[in-house]
Amino acid sequence: MKKTAVLVVAHGSPDPGWVELVDETVRQAGLRLPVHIGYLGGVPERGIAAQLIRLERIGMRHVLVVPLFVSEGSTHLNEIRYSLGLIPAPAVATDLQRLIVKVRLHWCPPLEDDVRIMRILEERLRELSSVPAGEALLTVGHGSAVPGFQEAWENLLLRVTERLRRQFGFSAAAYATLRPDTVAAQAKALLTCGRLLVLPLFLSEGYFTNRAIPDRLEGIHYSYTGKAYLPHPLIADWIRQTVEQAMETLWGGAAVKAH
Repeated sequence: MKKTAVLVVAHGSPDPGWVELVDETVRQAGLRLPVHIGYLGGVPERGIAAQLIRLERIGMRHVLVVPLFVSEGSTHLNEIRYSLGLIPAPAVATDLQRLIVKVRLHWCPPLEDDVRIMRILEERLRELSSVPAGEALLTVGHGSAVPGFQEAWENLLLRVTERLRRQFGFSAAAYATLRPDTVAAQAKALLTCGRLLVLPLFLSEGYFTNRAIPDRLEGIHYSYTGKAYLPHPLIADWIRQTVEQAMETLWGGAAVKAH
């Protein structure tokens, strides 16, 4: 069990600030196992394949793959799982090559509506909300135009939205996606229900939170901070807990504390 390592997989970005944000979050997790971060794109020298090769070279036999993605509905996760040999064929077109790896890979779930994610969203909402009974909530996720993946996104958004509506007592709540684009239509439908609060479900701030969502809401009065999941210490806590749960399943948990 001392031959076990962690590979955190993330989307990647050519923006060094984005990469540093992810790197710092993983450092904050304080994992006691060897850990590498494999980026899907934007960081060529630290791609998923390159990181797996490095782990093989230092003698790792088991690798826990932790996907730092918002939803199971991400087609990128399907591509990555195919590339890693965890599924026989991709459900979407992909440029990723099938990798031949010697290590045994153990796939972990993405963020979804983990209790820590809900706590982050609650904090973000408290910055926006003042009188919930006179407010309407719109959650916004990336979404997907691919059947199956679209439903996974919508199921996540529905669960999150309903929990937040009940917890805060909003007059109304709905969810929207960028793909397919339902943001403006859903926002307009909520305008008669009270002051509109818009909450993004994105890992980090960037194009989608700073431009894509505001552009679609142009001409609509709403309250919005654009804050994403990161930076927040609970994401590092999620990484740590995900690894500990995987180790518990594989080895009874002792390896996390003793390595």
